[in-house]
Amino acid sequence: MNATALIAEDEPLLREQLREALAAQWPALRVVAEAADGVAALAALVEHRPDVAFLDIRMPGASGLEVARAASGRCHVVFLTAYDEYALAAFDAGAVDYLLKPLDPARLARALERLRQRLASPPADLRGLLDRLTPAEPARLRWIHAASGLQMRIVAVDEVAAFVAEAKYTRLLGVGFDAHIRKTIKELAGGLDPARFCQVSRGAVVNIGRIERVERDGGGGMRLWVAGTALTVSQPYQAQFRQM
Repeated sequence: MNATALIAEDEPLLREQLREALAAQWPALRVVAEAADGVAALAALVEHRPDVAFLDIRMPGASGLEVARAASGRCHVVFLTAYDEYALAAFDAGAVDYLLKPLDPARLARALERLRQRLASPPADLRGLLDRLTPAEPARLRWIHAASGLQMRIVAVDEVAAFVAEAKYTRLLGVGFDAHIRKTIKELAGGLDPARFCQVSRGAVVNIGRIERVERDGGGGMRLWVAGTALTVSQPYQAQFRQM
């Protein structure tokens, strides 16, 4: 059966592995879009209207659960996860399937067989399932211990204009100060309030309230200025700034 698919996964190697495995096990399935974050996945749902969405549970921008809520009743969903608690609840509900990381070819084959059968029916309404799967609002970072020169200081997260990956560290850009921490951008992203911070590339997260201006060029490029510093916005993250 011919069908189309979206792959939303923030790990490039896993996206490639899944794409190649799908081509081998279901040649008629055409991957029409790939996304490295939830924002791009939401845009791809609207643009491409895939029959199937393979969604990583934990992605920057918007989680796989949030994307699945938008996909409810519109396409069939398969979750990608390293966490059994999500997978078992989703599978037991029968409305969606799941694949555990790292991918297992035999498990993928079983999931695809169920998908082929489901394509004969309209996509399920996932709202009830997602209400059960959505975790309670996590505690958000408020303070960070950071190195500034030879001293350690406690920095209020709200004072940080941007977090930028820099070698083995993450640089904190503030108004009138710079500091460094040993956490990676990926480790930080889950603790930041998504209503106040957004990712602009794999190596940078900005405080929305500290954005000074947005610049675009004729070639489709985009830059944000925060704390007097220009940060390039990667193409998958640009949609959230187009109205600015």
